[in-house]
Formats: sequence, C-alpha cells, structure tokens
Amino acid sequence: MLQAQSFQEKYYTSHDGLKLYYRDYDHSDSDKTPLLCLHGLTRNSKDFNKLARHFSWQRRVISLDIRGRGKSDYDPNYHNYQIPVYAQDVITFLKHEGIDKVIAVGTSMGGLISMAIGATMPDIFKAIILNDIGPHIEKEGIKRISGYVGNGTVMEGWQQAINSMREMLETIFPDYEAEDWELFTRNTFRQHEDGTIIADYDQAIGTAVRESSENGNSVDLWDMFKGLSHIPVLTLRGENSDILSKKTLNKMAKEHPNFTKITIANRAHTPDLNEDSSLHEIGEFINQLAE
Repeated sequence: MLQAQSFQEKYYTSHDGLKLYYRDYDHSDSDKTPLLCLHGLTRNSKDFNKLARHFSWQRRVISLDIRGRGKSDYDPNYHNYQIPVYAQDVITFLKHEGIDKVIAVGTSMGGLISMAIGATMPDIFKAIILNDIGPHIEKEGIKRISGYVGNGTVMEGWQQAINSMREMLETIFPDYEAEDWELFTRNTFRQHEDGTIIADYDQAIGTAVRESSENGNSVDLWDMFKGLSHIPVLTLRGENSDILSKKTLNKMAKEHPNFTKITIANRAHTPDLNEDSSLHEIGEFINQLAE
C-alpha cells in the first residue's frame, strides 16, 4: 500500500463571518470522489484521522470542525447551533473548495447534516455513509446525551481526563486498551493555558441541545430520509446503540432502494470508525461505487 497522505490545516469563512477549520488529506492526483467527514455533536475533525490516513493514499479526504468545535470559531449566538446552520456551513465549504461531488461520512450529528443536505441538494453526494444515526432517534439516547453535553467539567490533568472517559464510556468501547483511551481523550479535550483540561467544544452547545429538546423542536426525519432515495447509503450501527435501534435500521433498509446496513460488534453509540470492520465495510462500499 502507498504511504498515506499527511494533512494540511486550512480555514474558510462561513456565510455569517465565522472562521471555520478543516483538515485536508489531499491526494491531488486522484480522480476519485473525495470523502467528506462530518463529526458528532461534541466531537471534531481529529476523530477521522485513522480513517483519513487509511483512505487518503487513493483519494482526497477532508474532515471539518463544525462551528463551535475544535479549531473553528465559537458562535456568539448559541441558537445557531442547529442542523440547518451546520448544513449551510458545509455547502459554503464545498463552494469555497470548488468541490461539486463528495461521499459523505457522517457520525451521528454529521449524519443528520448529510441527510439534510442530501434531501434538498442530492447531486452533491455520490453516496452517504451514516455512522449510527437514522431518521428515528431513541429517546433514551437523547436523554443520556443531554445529561452530559455542556456540563462544564474541568479536569486537572490528562490522566484524570483519561480516567473519566474510561469510566463513562467503557461500555461503548469495551475492547479499548490504554493507548486507545488516551487517543480518544486527547481527541475529546484540549489543554487550557492554566494547564487544566477542558472539552474541545463550546459549552453553549449544551444549552442549545436542551432548549431544542424541551421545546420539542423536530422535523419529520423519515421524509428527509426518503429524499435520499437516489443516493446510495451505507449505515453502520453499533450493536448496543441507544440512538439507532435495530427496528429503525431495518425500516431504513425497507424504505431505501439502494441501502447497505452493517452492525459493528462491541460498540454502542457510536463506532469510532477506527475498527477494522468499519474500515473494511466502508472500503467495500465506496469501491463498488461508479467513480
């Protein structure tokens, strides 16, 4: 296998003036459709580093920091932490780069962003890969996530942060070794100037999530999903997921004419896409697409 490409750190400006960051694993001599990676609610572009290096020897891979996460600007108006605004940011990014076709890899929230764009602008996507997300989100999972997002926890050092992650998430990643926990933790937090460790996202995102939940804000995601009917879709589900149920996954397969479903063992919400099985299934899926 050829050496995987390193990435460049780049920025673009959103429609409302925020400076937004992305990693570009550029394989400039490839004519294959690029992968566009969109992370989960409290995550960032670092999550996709292994996946990007795995595929960037043969095609361009780009991973974004959605506004309010990682190295992207925090939004002074937390009401903008909503899927329609994120979708507009992605569209702005594609225009900025002059990219007219991508394969989306969307983890959780990133999958919702992909569905929102695909339902209204389907020509953008060669295919969509949904990581543990679908048109119906289980209330149990929403309650769990709402309970921790934006809680403002500050760690005194990296080891405390690693221990905290392990205690909270070991049921999601039961096979993680020490080095896996350290990598996951360093992808989750950043070190403040005073040495303390804080979550690498705007805490106001938690306020936006809770207000949206309390107000009952929702759209018919099944109608949105049906809008993807002309786009090949692969959905990965963690076998113990409390966000994407087996019932929803099976219904998605019945509703969509070009749908592939995969269950990832020993994972809940979400598979981290570093699993050999995830990389294999994603590779099989994208390699059978007409480039």
